Amino acid sequence: MKGRRITFTMLVILCLCTIFLFSHQIGKTSERISDGFTVKIINVYSKITHKEISGSRKEELVKDLRKYIRKSAHFTIYLLLGIFVYSALRSYGCKHSLLYAFVFCFLYACSDEVHQLFISNRTGRVFDVLIDTVGSCVGIGLVFLFKKLIKDN
Repeated sequence: MKGRRITFTMLVILCLCTIFLFSHQIGKTSERISDGFTVKIINVYSKITHKEISGSRKEELVKDLRKYIRKSAHFTIYLLLGIFVYSALRSYGCKHSLLYAFVFCFLYACSDEVHQLFISNRTGRVFDVLIDTVGSCVGIGLVFLFKKLIKDN
């Protein structure tokens, strides 16, 4: 049990640090990383489908997909945070781990957006807090359902 506590606590800390570091990047750096990731997805798609995509078309696709890639990243990292926080709280025997995990993730999402207000070319958005919170709720819900399924069998 102690090993699970340490593991989940370390995963929570790692996830929080990752979110902080991504949020601490200036706007241009953050955009460049997102665009690079999008280009990699486009290249994989091109290889799988055996369809050549021109450079100008890639640029258009990157611009079109940028918002979706960035919002998906928000959702995914907070989904992981929800899984890790809820699992960590459960490993410590917290009675209201579901509620506390939700509140913790929501408050961290809020603080993350406030943090971005102080970074060059970044903004804090309520919509991003919503995406982050939904992602963490999905993560918490997945662990909760998984535990229920395991318990019932």
